[in-house]
Amino acid sequence: MVGSTRYEIAQTAYVKLVLHALKHKTSAVNGVLIGRVSGVGAGDSAGNESGVGNFTVEICNSVPFFHSHLGLLPMLELALTQVDEYFASQKGGLSIVGYYHANERFDDYELSSVARKIGDHITRSCPQAGIFLLDNRQLGVLSKGATQKPVVQLYVREAVRGWRQLAAGGAQNAELVLKEATANSILSDYISEHREQLVVDFDEHLDDISKDWLNTNLFD
Repeated sequence: MVGSTRYEIAQTAYVKLVLHALKHKTSAVNGVLIGRVSGVGAGDSAGNESGVGNFTVEICNSVPFFHSHLGLLPMLELALTQVDEYFASQKGGLSIVGYYHANERFDDYELSSVARKIGDHITRSCPQAGIFLLDNRQLGVLSKGATQKPVVQLYVREAVRGWRQLAAGGAQNAELVLKEATANSILSDYISEHREQLVVDFDEHLDDISKDWLNTNLFD
């Protein structure tokens, strides 16, 4: 039995992850997606751990992680633990429901081994987790108002073939939507304001703990 998963990303989560990538254009960057999963797993009424069923992954927030040493395990585990504990303690009990990644090279549209490994780790606690990979081709036409599509590629993990891109030879049982129609317009405005310079990631927070990895002032 094949299920389906709908990924809905809120404007603030979407804008933040793209601005993070733009702040460090010459480096690979990554981060996690925060939200909740709803739906029913195949064969029961309360969901299951296989990830098979009909689900909605509601992405409410994103947390920028690193722009250097993306695969360094101790730093990654520290960031994952701190983020997981923080959002679990908040009202609504949000959790890590995905991962995002931007490659170092502008013309590199392949999902790296580091991204796949981190994605694998996240799916152990959230089987429906997806990976968003920044698509610079879509980003390049954003300022021209020529795209209403998300400027990220969606990858979902299939049991046999591993991580597969949506509409690229696999992952046809998934869908990615922007929750707000204004998301790309707002993103374009923020880029023109150079607001990416305000984004703080865990790399910067670990260097100076006074810097806020929650980026609560980014949208003021």
